[in-house]
Amino acid sequence: MFRRIRKTDHKCRQAFTLVELIVVLVILAVIAAALIPALTGYIKQARKAKYIQEVDAYRTAAQAIMSEWYAIDGGRIDYRDIFWDKNSADKEWGDKVLQLMGYSRGDKREPYILVVGVGYPTDANLSESSKYSVYYVGYVANKNAPAIFYVNGEYIYTYPTDDPVYVSKEGTGNGIKNFIVKPEGTRIRIQYFVICNNTGQSNSNFWRNGDNSLRGHSEPFFKG
Repeated sequence: MFRRIRKTDHKCRQAFTLVELIVVLVILAVIAAALIPALTGYIKQARKAKYIQEVDAYRTAAQAIMSEWYAIDGGRIDYRDIFWDKNSADKEWGDKVLQLMGYSRGDKREPYILVVGVGYPTDANLSESSKYSVYYVGYVANKNAPAIFYVNGEYIYTYPTDDPVYVSKEGTGNGIKNFIVKPEGTRIRIQYFVICNNTGQSNSNFWRNGDNSLRGHSEPFFKG
């Protein structure tokens, strides 16, 4: 009898009561609530780091093609020969950028949005090297990805003409001029090249028009 009682008592000490289980679950819930935001933030930062690497790769590819064009033309770049957008018959410049990345037009790796800005060819205030340097990249990897911007050596996630102002647009119609504005006030006039625009919008609307626009994918507008 004595052994049987001790055995039963041992089994009782091995089991958890309902109250103890509830306490354990509550503790786990508290720990999870504390960890999930941190883990989510870590995942977002890892994604951003990945996209920054991709932006830098596209920037390097675009700079290589621009430098090649500059070398061929002896510094006299005619942008009418290299301008490319989704509706243009001449896609050579944009296609070359994608080819340097290891694929051709229509590949599943083609960005949702890819815009490159380089120095303006007729700006007398720019040196010859500045006229073919890449100063701006706007990049959205896919429909569910955030926008990443390269603006004169800095990576940002907010649309660069909101706050603070990194890119200034002046004039209207055919007289519009785009400038990168440095903190000390120096202005660099740039020419945009729309290499990829898979939003379904025109190249005049996809910048700021709707959730699927370049601005719509920027923080704090992007909710993905």
